[in-house]
Amino acid sequence: MSKAYMMSRLYICERCGKPAVICHHKRYLNGVNVHDPEVALNFANLEALCQECHNQEHTRVMSVATFDSSGNVNGVKKGKEERDFEKEQAKIEELLRRLDRKHSRSANTGKTE
Repeated sequence: MSKAYMMSRLYICERCGKPAVICHHKRYLNGVNVHDPEVALNFANLEALCQECHNQEHTRVMSVATFDSSGNVNGVKKGKEERDFEKEQAKIEELLRRLDRKHSRSANTGKTE
């Protein structure tokens, strides 16, 4: 599939016009969607990229370790997807806390809602 897509784009990077070497999935593959043909095999989800543009894509989105002047890891800059995931996770946890409080109040008053 990736070879067919790359051939359809003449192996030209869709971002900068250099020779493309990687068939990139715009919506990243993971353990859940890797077998979903709409994600894994859909040409609309693919992009021909050169190595430099592909590296920029993943540096922009994924977490990156930062180092001090001695070469020691001094932190991790979280990528956009990780930050977005953490925001959604916090929202879910807050909803669960609210439901738990509501359930506790109902149990204490003997009411069911």
